[in-house]
Amino acid sequence: MQEFCEHCVLSKKIKVKFGTAIHHTKGILHYVHTNMWGPFKNASLGEKYYFIFFVDDYSRRTWVYVMTHKSEVLGIFLEWRKRMEFADRQED
Repeated sequence: MQEFCEHCVLSKKIKVKFGTAIHHTKGILHYVHTNMWGPFKNASLGEKYYFIFFVDDYSRRTWVYVMTHKSEVLGIFLEWRKRMEFADRQED
């Protein structure tokens, strides 16, 4: 029979559920979800191993970008934000 190990029990991770978030978006781009996936085992035809997406909570419009390296995330986000700000100015 295996002995009880207190350190083993205390070091085990427990699952913590996310609470239900209640948010009420009042317009386009007020609340945006994003996620980055990868690396994939096999590259795409363009030798891309990662992708990132942005989803507008209000309109559910989705933008997807593919990347070769994970380090491209910040640049893609800054470019996406610049495009959204430009589009917002064009509507005014």
